[in-house]
Amino acid sequence: MYFACALLLLYVVSSSSSKPDDTGHGSPRFCRSRDCPKYELVKQYSTFEERHYEASRWVSTDIGMESYSSAIMHGFWRLFHYISGKNAEGKKIPMTVPVLVHVLPDGKGLSPNITMSFFVPFAEEKPPTPNDTALYLTSLPVQTVYVKSFGGFAFKSDYIDKAKSLSEELKALGKAFKEDSFLTAGYDAPFMLINRHNEVWYIAE
Repeated sequence: MYFACALLLLYVVSSSSSKPDDTGHGSPRFCRSRDCPKYELVKQYSTFEERHYEASRWVSTDIGMESYSSAIMHGFWRLFHYISGKNAEGKKIPMTVPVLVHVLPDGKGLSPNITMSFFVPFAEEKPPTPNDTALYLTSLPVQTVYVKSFGGFAFKSDYIDKAKSLSEELKALGKAFKEDSFLTAGYDAPFMLINRHNEVWYIAE
C-alpha cells in the first residue's frame, strides 16, 4: 500500500516529453508518453518475447532490508528523491519507465536484497551526480532479454509465478539464460486501472 502511494505521488508530480513509437524500435505503446529503453523485437513466441536492447543508462541503488516489500519501498524513495532534485545540480528529472528491479529468488520467494533502477532520460546527456552515496549511475550493455508480459496489478506472487513459468519455457526450448536471478519491470502508476503492463525479464547468455 505504501509503495503504491509513493508511485502515485511520483507519477502525479513527474512528467516526460517523449513520444510513443509503435515501429518495433524506441518506445512501444506500454511506455505511453515516457522515455524507456530502446529495443528491437527479435522474435515473438506464443507466451513471451525475445528482445534485443540497445545500451542504456540508469540510476540505481542496492538495498538490503528485512523484507522484500521494505526493500522495494526504501529503494523507490531513494530514487524518487534523486529525480526530484536531490542531486549535485539540484535538477529535476522527468520520470521514465520501467522501474526495474533486479531480484534473487531465495527459496521462500524473493530475497530482500535487490537492485532498483530508474532509466535515465535520453535528453540527460550528463546525468547529475547523486547526493546520496547509496545511489550510483550505471549502464547496461547491448543485450538480449527474454520477456514475459502480463496485465493487472502486479504483486510479489505474480512476479514469482511469471518468472517460474518463463524459466520453464526457456529451458524447454533449450535457451541459455542467467538462471540465478531475474528482473521485474513496472510501467504504470497505481491510478492506472486498465491496460496495465508488467514484465519479468531473464537475461540471455
